[in-house]
Formats: sequence, structure tokens, C-alpha cells
Amino acid sequence: MTGEDLAPTLRQRAGEILRRLAPEEREALLLKCWMSHDARWFAAAVLAGGMELANRLNRMAAREEGKAEVRRIAGALALPPVRSADDWLLVQEALIGLLGPDLLDYRASKQTDTACRVSVDRCFAYDQVTRAGVAEHYECGIFERVAGWLDGLGLAHELSPPLGKCLKAQGRDCAYTITLSPA
Repeated sequence: MTGEDLAPTLRQRAGEILRRLAPEEREALLLKCWMSHDARWFAAAVLAGGMELANRLNRMAAREEGKAEVRRIAGALALPPVRSADDWLLVQEALIGLLGPDLLDYRASKQTDTACRVSVDRCFAYDQVTRAGVAEHYECGIFERVAGWLDGLGLAHELSPPLGKCLKAQGRDCAYTITLSPA
């Protein structure tokens, strides 16, 4: 019949198709699609406005996304409040574990009760901008997102060194100390 709403039937049939994917496969596929979008968005921003504008927009978007997602995730997972470096490291691990544990190889260590150090050995963003030939101009969006997580949780903090150009692209170790300020 012409004009009949096909959406309910299509939704049911599509649901049957989607159930063919195991939850882990679905999650991996969604993550790959998101990372593909992220890379293409950044490349389009570079082409449209240049590297300086692309970096500025990427860092702004990453920080704001971090703020929004941490609130959503903290609520959904009932994450405990962060009062110490130990608390932060647990929350950070939960966030990374949900959002893409295979995107980074890193180490985390507690420095003091209010400070920790995160050292990244492998980073998907660095790998991608290196492949694109723009690594030496890339400004880190990954730790900008981490700063957004901290902001979103209402945590006063300091990152050292300050955020800016990709440390790996400068031939330096990608390592940041995160110091939480007392509330």
C-alpha cells in the first residue's frame, strides 16, 4: 500500500541484522567509525582553514566533549567522587576503558596524594597525524580531552607541561603530570 509507514517493519528487520554482531564487535565497529570520522573531520578542517585553525577547533571541541562525556559517563557508571590522585586514576581508567582502551598504550603512576603522571607510549592521534604528514604542526587533542574530563568533574587542576604541540612529534616523551588542587 502506498504511503504506509514502513519504519516499524524496517526497524524490526534491521534489529535482526544488528543482532548478528556480538556486543564487543558492535563496540569495536562504532569506535572505528568514530575514529574515522575524527580523522576526516580534522583533515577537512585543515583543508578548509589551515592547520592553526584546525588545531584550535580540535582542542576546543575535545575539551568540551570531555566535559560533556564525563558527566554522562560518571552518572551512568556511578563513578565515585574524585578527592585524590588514586581516585582520579581509577576514574581515568574507567573512561579510557569505555571510550577506547586500544587507542593508547600508556602507564600511570601516583606521584603524591594529589598528583599523578601519565606517560603515553603509543597514541592513535600521533599515529594518524604522522601518517598524514602533519605531526610537527599537530597540537594535542588527547590531553585536552583529559583536561575536559577534569573540568567536567569540577576539579581544579594543572597539567605539566602545559598543553600545546604534540610532545611525541617534538621528539619528547609524551608524559604529563596532573596535579589536583584542593577544593
